[in-house]
Amino acid sequence: MQSTKFKHFWGSQTSIGISGLLQKMQNIIVVGLCLLIFWIMLVQMYQTSLETLDRKNFRDIAGHLIYIFVLVELFRLLIYYLEEQRILLSTIVEVTIVSMLREVILEGILTISWERVLSLCGLLLTLGAIMFVHYTMVKDRPKLEQITISTLPADRR
Repeated sequence: MQSTKFKHFWGSQTSIGISGLLQKMQNIIVVGLCLLIFWIMLVQMYQTSLETLDRKNFRDIAGHLIYIFVLVELFRLLIYYLEEQRILLSTIVEVTIVSMLREVILEGILTISWERVLSLCGLLLTLGAIMFVHYTMVKDRPKLEQITISTLPADRR
């Protein structure tokens, strides 16, 4: 029988004592964050649809849509955390880059001071370097499975 997708929701089965309790509480907090982000996405989609009908300003509509995409990626990141009990560095870096570009789109590149543009470029280069190092380290490494104590008999695994 195949295991369910959320088999680690209440923490890995090797966690006992205070460690297991803290891990369960952390998962409950993550579920609360998932529900909050989902609610914010619904509200943002409603507001975006109203503003699309009222205004024809591309910059505002694009900003709202990019914000919804950022929320979707954060939601997926939290779901992945609940499933695997670890985070994806590449997703966090990608969300950060998209959020920065959203702010540039909303303000307009011509209205931003040169110091801020220079600092954004430095941050983008740093984030790009982090992604490059992460991909070069991960590409040849075998995938590791989480160690758990199975409750199924040996013949049914």
